[in-house]
Amino acid sequence: MKFLPLIWAGLWRRPGRTMLTLVSIASAFVIFGVLQGFTSGLDRLVANAQADVLVTASRVGPLDLMPLADLAVLKRTPGVRAVARIVFFGGPFRQPGAFLPAQAIDPDEARALDDQLRIAPAQWQALKATRSGALVPADAAKLYGFKVGDRIPLTPQFYANKNGGKAFPVDVVGIYPSNPDDNVFGGVVLLNYDYIDQSRVSGPGTVNDYLVRIDDPLKSGTLALAIDRQFANSPHETKTYSLRQLALASVARLGDVGLAVRLIAGAVFFALLFSVGSVMIQAGRERIVELAVLKTLGFGDAALAALTIAEAVLLCLAAAIAGLLISTALYPVVMKTIHFNVKAGPALPAGLIVAVLLALVTATIPAWRAARLSIVDALAGR
Repeated sequence: MKFLPLIWAGLWRRPGRTMLTLVSIASAFVIFGVLQGFTSGLDRLVANAQADVLVTASRVGPLDLMPLADLAVLKRTPGVRAVARIVFFGGPFRQPGAFLPAQAIDPDEARALDDQLRIAPAQWQALKATRSGALVPADAAKLYGFKVGDRIPLTPQFYANKNGGKAFPVDVVGIYPSNPDDNVFGGVVLLNYDYIDQSRVSGPGTVNDYLVRIDDPLKSGTLALAIDRQFANSPHETKTYSLRQLALASVARLGDVGLAVRLIAGAVFFALLFSVGSVMIQAGRERIVELAVLKTLGFGDAALAALTIAEAVLLCLAAAIAGLLISTALYPVVMKTIHFNVKAGPALPAGLIVAVLLALVTATIPAWRAARLSIVDALAGR
């Protein structure tokens, strides 16, 4: 630490050049932070998907409804612990571009199925006791200003109300903490299935999906086949897969995100190597006399090389941390702009490693030249 003032003074020998270098490095790490955060977020989304929960849907497609009678068949299947019915009820809210996700469920079934839910028992009871009740995630409540006691009109995409029109009025009976890691119920408005089923014009007595919780995640493939065999050659054949498979398929539809991020980051840092490397080399040339004086004062070859490398590491780390902090604040704005809801994964550890590698590579030539510097030639101007 005693050499820190010396390193700091060397960095700010040319303040204008140092500031421009800091800005260029920080800008590169803003891009890196956003891309790495998105990639890490997708990886965490897959890792956190519940391996012991299966989705049973129509083999025809997600919009093909299945009869409620299938619920009893699924519950009787050996190895099944709990089953929950799901009706997709999301739709535009207040303005055409805004979408409010909602699902009609049976409260007891949902509670038994999803152990990641952060809903208090009193809120479950309030939902069960209020036929038109709704439990709203905290992020949606904050966005739209919902509070307990509000009556809000939901306008689902695929259903009309028997009372006329598209709106289904629901009463907010609870606001629960949003859970981005729960890709089942963690960020949707939860409604009573009975209320929705009895109010909609089309599709009474049907569901979009069944969520099936099993005893052994290692047998998910076997159980999925067993479930589908029960409905083979029926009017409503099924296709069953795990939530983790669903998450993997969703990520796969985006393409090889990891490869794209690596290619973009590689191109950015390849260009950065030349710009930062040229700055470090130029700074070393301008300080030849200073380095020679340090050698006359007793600094050895290794010490001068270490000081040169330390300057590069300090510069790159400071710029990288600033860029990664900016990317953390910028990430939600970017996700909202591209209409993705993927919580950022950790980008700081990888960013710091990249910053250190950048510093070591760009400081190699200046450090080598400082170590083999001749005092006589340097002071003579040769």
